[in-house]
Amino acid sequence: MNDFRSQFVEQLKDAPSSSGVYVFRDRREQVLYVGKAKNIKQRVQVYSRDGADGRSRLEELLEIVATAEFLITDNEVEAIILESQLIKTHYPPMNVLLKDDKTFLFIRLDTSHQWPRLSLVRNRKGRGEHFGPYPNASTARRAKRLVQKLCQLRDCSDSTLANRSRPCLKFGIKLCLAPCVAKCDAEEYSQALGNTRDILNGNVAPLLASERQAMARYSQEMAYENALRCRDNIKALESLQQKQNVRLVSGKDFDVVAIDVRGAYAVLQYRDGDWLHSTTGFVPLFDDLQNAMSKLLIALYADGADVPPEVLIDIEPKDLNQIQDAIASKTNSKFELLIPQRGQKRALVKMAQRNAQSLKGEQRALPYSSVARTICSLFDVPAPHIVDCIDVSHLQGNQCVASKVRFVDGQPEQSSYRHYLIAGGTGNDDFAAMREVVSRVLARRATEGLPDLLILDGGAQQLTSGQQILERDQVDLPLLSLAKARSSKIGIQAEERVFMVGREQPVVLPRGTDIRHFFERIRDEAHRFAISHHRRRRESLRLVLEKIPQIGMRRRQVLLDYCGGDLSILANAQIDDLTALKGIHAELAHDVQNYLRRELGSG
Repeated sequence: MNDFRSQFVEQLKDAPSSSGVYVFRDRREQVLYVGKAKNIKQRVQVYSRDGADGRSRLEELLEIVATAEFLITDNEVEAIILESQLIKTHYPPMNVLLKDDKTFLFIRLDTSHQWPRLSLVRNRKGRGEHFGPYPNASTARRAKRLVQKLCQLRDCSDSTLANRSRPCLKFGIKLCLAPCVAKCDAEEYSQALGNTRDILNGNVAPLLASERQAMARYSQEMAYENALRCRDNIKALESLQQKQNVRLVSGKDFDVVAIDVRGAYAVLQYRDGDWLHSTTGFVPLFDDLQNAMSKLLIALYADGADVPPEVLIDIEPKDLNQIQDAIASKTNSKFELLIPQRGQKRALVKMAQRNAQSLKGEQRALPYSSVARTICSLFDVPAPHIVDCIDVSHLQGNQCVASKVRFVDGQPEQSSYRHYLIAGGTGNDDFAAMREVVSRVLARRATEGLPDLLILDGGAQQLTSGQQILERDQVDLPLLSLAKARSSKIGIQAEERVFMVGREQPVVLPRGTDIRHFFERIRDEAHRFAISHHRRRRESLRLVLEKIPQIGMRRRQVLLDYCGGDLSILANAQIDDLTALKGIHAELAHDVQNYLRRELGSG
């Protein structure tokens, strides 16, 4: 341990046992990371342990951190606000930094003045009526120009209005009614104001019809320049009428926020029920996903700018109530974080998750040495260098196939992948199938070798099945089984669980940790490899049966259902059994059997 690291660990021992903020700096006194905690002393102890709990960027932070500073607050809400202020002051590289700060353009009508003014602003603060926000600046400016052209409201400042003695150029080109020099009366200006509200609220059907008629007339007259202006007006009006891709029945303001295992996030912004805009990026993930969500929410909303009354999230932060209170105190209005479990809101969260997952970027690199150490400490096994995973999958309901994949130092070694066609008699018995696959893996250990750790896809009974074969063959091999997380309409019923021999209760893998990500990755790869084998076999069976005259899609499916994917059963079946099938007559049954016997070499 170097001198700076020793100094840092000693400082952590002196951390106060109260709520507040901790600031980590490097050797040049530059702020690296700002965090908050209900109890600073308890929270920072994880940074004093080598390797800690396997978080992906924790080791990177610990290599460069030199000093720690602690700031005490009266409560967690104050800590959240202080954390946000320090992040915006120092821009620490290991905190969430948003590029655009959610500052979109609005069109404002300042109705407090006798002659309401049309302007563009960055937030809803201030007097008057606000329309938007708009997804980009060009859309907002085009909308404002179109409204000015159609309704001719002023956009000059109040001081300019008060000091004019003659109309400006905009009056001459029909962009302003010039109330500054009494070129219009209050009634005329009020009517223009009403038209402006209609347009900005999307009630543009009459204007659209008029512009389309004008464009057709100009085109017939070959006045193409005027027709082009009409076309541009139509496009602008259509953007005002339906400026979004998704429209919800309830015209509410809310955001949808989701994070994936790489730290990629997506924020979908809905205003008045419309999907207005999306923001994506990456959260520096050396925290778990719950803490990452906390930091993302603080970065998005803690300054109180453009905060909707409701935000839908996919992961519950540990300090949900405190974050709600902190953000609400900045907005002086209701603010609520929700984790929907069903219905349209749940569908929106899933859409945000897909947006996050589709974000281009490298898969978060797995610090496998840290994962191996965590496996060693959690399951009391030697740190594994080679890990195999077995997945059993059904084919046509009766026959099973299985796959085995191998990861070496956290990376797939595809040359060691294997497929297994399970012998008949197991039916849908996953446990018998698992025993057979483990037995065949052990039988080939002399040529293919054994892993340092074998993972079975399934629960406690799959583990028992595998262990029975290991004991029968007297093989000492660390064995675990991984049960997939389960969810329902009422929420998550069970997280990812790992079963091990000699322990009644499974080990729950926390979301967002690298060990869970590794286990999920190797299990999903085994499942993908088994499914690909399924598809190839189904395609092979389909192609074989399609070569038989009079066998179409329906008859092929009937025959496959009967034989369960084993064509030898068809080749050797009784004719009476085949003719009892829908659409199969005696002559066709004989043709099928004769063809299959030739293909299978049995007749």
